[in-house]
Amino acid sequence: MTKGRKRMLKLLLFCVPVMLCGFFVAHFLNGEVTADQSGNIVKNGGFEQETGGVPTGWSLEKKVRPKGELALSKKFAHSGQFSLSLMPNRKNTPWDIGHDPYGVGQGFPAGRLRGKKIYISAWLAAEGDTAAAIDVVALGGKVPALVELKQNAGESKPVFRDDVLEVPKDAVFLVVACVAQGTSGTAYIDDVFVSTEVPASWNSGGTFPPEVQPGSAAPGAAIEARVAIDASKEIRNIPATLYGMNLEWIWDGNGIWDKDRNALDPRIVSLTKDLGTTLLRFPGGIFSDFYHWRDGTGAQAKRPTTKSMPGGAESVHRFGTDEALAFAAQTGSHLLITVNAGTGTAQEAADWVRYVNRNGRQVEYWEVGNELYIKGGQRAFDESTMPPERYAQKFLEFARAMRAADSGIKIGAIGDENFGDIASHAYGDWTSKVLSIAGKEIDFLSIHNGYSPVLFQDKGAPLRRVYGAMLAAPELLRNSLAATAAKVQTLGPERAAHIRLAITEWGPYFQLTPDGRYVDHVKTLGSALYVASAMKAFIESPQTDIATGFKLVDPLFQGWIGKRNGEWITTAPYYALQLYTRHFGSVLVSSNTQVAGYNSQPVGLVGAASNVPYLDIVASRGSDGRTLYVMGINKNFDQPVKAQIAIAGRTVSGEATAWTLNGTGVDANTGTRPFEAPGVRWAKQEADSANPRFNSGGDNEITFRSSPVPGIKSKFEYTFPAHSVTSLEVRLR
Repeated sequence: MTKGRKRMLKLLLFCVPVMLCGFFVAHFLNGEVTADQSGNIVKNGGFEQETGGVPTGWSLEKKVRPKGELALSKKFAHSGQFSLSLMPNRKNTPWDIGHDPYGVGQGFPAGRLRGKKIYISAWLAAEGDTAAAIDVVALGGKVPALVELKQNAGESKPVFRDDVLEVPKDAVFLVVACVAQGTSGTAYIDDVFVSTEVPASWNSGGTFPPEVQPGSAAPGAAIEARVAIDASKEIRNIPATLYGMNLEWIWDGNGIWDKDRNALDPRIVSLTKDLGTTLLRFPGGIFSDFYHWRDGTGAQAKRPTTKSMPGGAESVHRFGTDEALAFAAQTGSHLLITVNAGTGTAQEAADWVRYVNRNGRQVEYWEVGNELYIKGGQRAFDESTMPPERYAQKFLEFARAMRAADSGIKIGAIGDENFGDIASHAYGDWTSKVLSIAGKEIDFLSIHNGYSPVLFQDKGAPLRRVYGAMLAAPELLRNSLAATAAKVQTLGPERAAHIRLAITEWGPYFQLTPDGRYVDHVKTLGSALYVASAMKAFIESPQTDIATGFKLVDPLFQGWIGKRNGEWITTAPYYALQLYTRHFGSVLVSSNTQVAGYNSQPVGLVGAASNVPYLDIVASRGSDGRTLYVMGINKNFDQPVKAQIAIAGRTVSGEATAWTLNGTGVDANTGTRPFEAPGVRWAKQEADSANPRFNSGGDNEITFRSSPVPGIKSKFEYTFPAHSVTSLEVRLR
């Protein structure tokens, strides 16, 4: 071996996770990747052979051996006799690939894999407090590429998971790891497949494996559903604070402040008031932990120009605290303020409370910090991140100082439940650690687990696969909220009852760079269906009191109010939220739905889901008890859902009105466009292959209208149109 070759090898071994080094050396020196007759490059992917207590062909590094035990098990074996079983212990945390999770791996030189798509699948199962995962990582280039297949506990048989990874052209090697994510229980893995060829068993006739999509029912056939509602069975009072949105201070509040008029933009004020928002979060996400509130006070002509964050754009502080308070007052909303816990001080936060309260309390909800648990990804996170123990102590310091300024405010701490279980946690279980240290001072726990589908990498997925995953995400969100509430419950019933959940950022979220095929898809009807379905999850979560969507207004591509031909107009997600603020009640009542469903595959940071119902129903009563509201979300792209609806507990008067949000197709939109700037070219956006409407955006593409529904009885039939959200307002006697 030459000296240069040795130096290169040392560099590679420094970069690769330690658990895979031993196996990787032999294969890198060999310099070849071989496949079996099926095209699988993984050796012993069925775990039928064992050598020295480890599956033949797989590596178990010494440093991870204390984190658990493994065996070949007949339980959850998909084919052959055995599956791989991994039994982690308390030493197995955190679980991301860079921190050596318990498991085994194989390594391959990138070689002929560079620039190609590799197809990955496995059968996974889990028991107890763990998850089974396959991590496939392409390393050695400028930017690593990662795909993770994952299965949590709860299924009675192994579940098929698959995905596609595009290997960067500068990648040096590929790692395949079978790991357990947890500290107890058992992960089961079988039939691991990695290939440059689409497996014949997938039989897709294209890039992606077959799956049941929301538009795959027989054309023209209505899907049957049964809905039972008990209008007298009250579940809970629906908090008005669930109908919130996010504001940002930069760029004049993204246009809220009209510098030419030297006033709030009247069009945005009017649209926001019509939307019916109740809570507005300020000063905006990641910017909060670099925001010094005094920069946005005083005479506007004297306010400074600063960067929004390290490495961020510069902006004049024209939209500050007083402007945000005025905007909230004019739109009938209240503020939720996020104080700077990244680069600010407790004294600064307490002074902000005093400033806001100089004419009496104007802000009840205060949040300490934004996403300080994120490590890496961009410079701002690198400069603000901190471990949970440090954050918890800082929270206590901030909370005590702020309560000294106003003992009646409610103060929230941040939790790391982002994107459900599929995102790696930089500090292990941040949420539990923060709760255990600071739980006595926490009024609400802020989490950001309602984004979907989050396409950090575009693997070429067609629109229906992406939208199918997005519309399945509320099922995962529901589970995530329950799991977070369970963590709060560990503090004991008295304290747990006091701590509420707040989803202070959520919404359809695709891509952030202009070259993305989905960057401008937040505005579509499909995204509106997601908004409506996610709202159902928040309303039905007993512990969830606050939700603020991201974000209200934006001249780029994330605003639910956007621009078309220089004018501010509404998007489809705007109307989905408005259905809840204007055409839904304040008391959640019991409902049950029986309907067919579909299976989704993983996309972005959304995991796979099974039996996702085509029709979501959530029901409520008005505060006066005279109106029953039945919100129906038909997620099927092509077929209506014909529902047999039975109402018990109250007498129906026979009169009803349907308010329906719909459009010409699942990717239909009102035609908002990101602003054009010199040197910025927006990529051609993906459109639905069956009924492409994305590029036809305009006034008639999205419809939001009412119609009478005659002859309503205690049992009646109603057909929810394809890709629609409908609020049935049923009068009660």
